Amino acid sequence: MERNLSLYEKVREDILSGEFDEKEKMTEIKLAKKYEVSRTPIREVLKQLEFEYLVKNGYIYKPSPEDYRNLFEMRTLIETHAIEKAILLFGPSDINDLKNSIEKAYAGPEDETLSANKYFHDKLISSIRNPFLSETYERMNSIIYLFSRTVVERQRPNLIEEHAQIVEAIEERDVAKGKRLIKEHLDKDLEFSLYYM
Repeated sequence: MERNLSLYEKVREDILSGEFDEKEKMTEIKLAKKYEVSRTPIREVLKQLEFEYLVKNGYIYKPSPEDYRNLFEMRTLIETHAIEKAILLFGPSDINDLKNSIEKAYAGPEDETLSANKYFHDKLISSIRNPFLSETYERMNSIIYLFSRTVVERQRPNLIEEHAQIVEAIEERDVAKGKRLIKEHLDKDLEFSLYYM
């Protein structure tokens, strides 16, 4: 096991990268052996992963279509609020950060596009400046990453162009346009993800 990553980070990273078979139960004994640790820290890791919706009853969580819709409803509520706050609070350097993430997504390979996509949405969330909402979003972040991976790997059309339109709405300080664009963007992500379930 890499010592520079915590046990939790390593297990989480392995889940997100597809290291585990979704059909195989992740028991404390198997994981303790794989990561060369006792069962106690594994138990804590599994609790945290369940809290983040990555593991359920010892299996990698496979959301149902209804789960996807419910998670995206929550995500849409938070991100439309974030857009409103970004329009009010973001200055030129914040907007440049968003533009840079768009350029990286255009130019980079798939893993950079995925990273840039995550950065873009995380940057919007940073505008909220409400620890309770941010924590709720962070709790969903792992499962959101899995949705995003599907969207990026399957090359959803216009993904990055939509980010550019959202930034334009922020620059124009147009709240109605920004909220409409982020909702349309997330609705397309949801439908695209459901198609590939």
